[in-house]
Amino acid sequence: MTSSATLSTLIDLAQGRKNKAAQEFAQAAAAHSHARERLTLIENYRADYETRMRDQAGAGLDGTLIGNYTRFIRQLSDAVEQQNQEVARCEQHLNATRAAFFEEERKLKSLEILAQREAQRQDAAQAKLLQKQVDEFAARRSFGPATGYAL
Repeated sequence: MTSSATLSTLIDLAQGRKNKAAQEFAQAAAAHSHARERLTLIENYRADYETRMRDQAGAGLDGTLIGNYTRFIRQLSDAVEQQNQEVARCEQHLNATRAAFFEEERKLKSLEILAQREAQRQDAAQAKLLQKQVDEFAARRSFGPATGYAL
């Protein structure tokens, strides 16, 4: 396999890895967004429930209902904490997939630069060969008219 064919194969493979990393990054971003939305939903629900408990406590609730409200709010607070942990985990995964995507992108760019340099090297070698052929032709013409005999 020639050098340019090898580079072309490597570029195709790197493009595939970059595309896969981009998909993983997008999925991680979606999961992170979903986790944050869920956290906001739970926090809002807890705040609404606390407000409802205060309003009803002002109207005179018995001890059993206040205990039930308190337990439920504590459970919601636990759910908020768990969701905070899930958001943090999703954020770590998001950062890792972002870094992996940028690393694959960097590798692809490096290979593309190598391919470009190889193409330039081949173009220069072709131009040099062409110049050599032109020079040889010009040198043969300067020796005089062709006699038909090989030198």
